[in-house]
Amino acid sequence: MSERSLNKGNIQPMKALRSAGIATIAIAAAVGLSAPAFADPDIDFDNLIGSKYGIYGPHDYNPYLAKISCHRLGVGVDPDAAATARFLSHNLPRGTTQVQTYQFLGSAISIYCPDLAPKLQNIPTH
Repeated sequence: MSERSLNKGNIQPMKALRSAGIATIAIAAAVGLSAPAFADPDIDFDNLIGSKYGIYGPHDYNPYLAKISCHRLGVGVDPDAAATARFLSHNLPRGTTQVQTYQFLGSAISIYCPDLAPKLQNIPTH
């Protein structure tokens, strides 16, 4: 009997191992692609300023304002955090206190531009 007739109708061991290896790779790739998504920083920011500091507003507006604040402080439009806080005080809802304004700015920096955290130290009072 030839080897061909012996293996007729049966899966050859080498092909079975190769198929199992390909299946394992495909499963690993599928698991890797279905990894859980990371949290949305905009939602995190809204939740933080709302629940912790009582600053509410439209979902898209507050994160947008926070990102603008980071940009202004980062590129030097505002020379210091106090100037950025003044900008924020004109753009946050009426009745937002100065303390809330700085809480908003601190939260914005912690979430969107943590490299600018040193700008919050030595805030000039004027």
